[in-house]
Amino acid sequence: MPEIIEAEITKQKLTLALKGKRILNFWTDWPKGLYSEAGGVKKTKAAIEGSKIKHIERMGKAVVIKLEGGNVLALHQRMSGHIRLMARSDIAKYKHAHFKFELSDGNCMALIDPRKFGTVWFGSEAWFDRQNYIKNLGHDVLRIDKIDFVEILASSSASVKSFLLKQDKLAGLGNIACDEILWKAKINPERKVESLTKTEASKIYSAMHKVLADVLRHGGTSMSDWYHPDGKKGSYQDNFKIYKKTTCSRCGSRVKKIKIAGRGTYFCPVCQK
Repeated sequence: MPEIIEAEITKQKLTLALKGKRILNFWTDWPKGLYSEAGGVKKTKAAIEGSKIKHIERMGKAVVIKLEGGNVLALHQRMSGHIRLMARSDIAKYKHAHFKFELSDGNCMALIDPRKFGTVWFGSEAWFDRQNYIKNLGHDVLRIDKIDFVEILASSSASVKSFLLKQDKLAGLGNIACDEILWKAKINPERKVESLTKTEASKIYSAMHKVLADVLRHGGTSMSDWYHPDGKKGSYQDNFKIYKKTTCSRCGSRVKKIKIAGRGTYFCPVCQK
């Protein structure tokens, strides 16, 4: 469920809490979720312990922690995960903490992931840049300008909704944001990208920035498993305009739900003809 804004909020809060700290201990009970240039869990543990955190970035939906010495520790929260900071004495409370990093300030960072979909990478920057998720990322939706966005949208015969979900084209959007954006732009999610006019593509771009700014203002979406690193919850789920609604927030018509690209998709058949 965490999308680009949830990853951005996580990055911002981790930056304030982690910069300058050292990782003293690493533990995992889910080695399948670990991709490490060093090798398995034992070798990764030996390589990562003692590393000092320089700064934190975001790439798509991944939170990227840059370490002194040139290594990278990156975490992707995937469908059900969130990154939590806590006192070391509290870690036992979290039975789904499958990756734990004890820090030099007495706290612990953990990837809490009930469904075990999360991913952790560790290795050099050059190695990390070659990982499939990273090397295939498209334009970041928080940084792309309108000209590039409109140009990208002119290059596909896919439906608008499925195209916006393609991380190799536009990195960061998820199912919730796409439905909210297309509702705001008054564009039917089944429309073919190639059928959009430049004016319509510009409307989607404008709607995207307005929706993402609104999600950020509400602290992200916390429907079930996602929380801020400090344990706070976002409230955008209380402000949906179309996602999981039964009636349209704009015209009051009955909302229709269909599947596009395997995702439950909500739209208004009146506003989004």
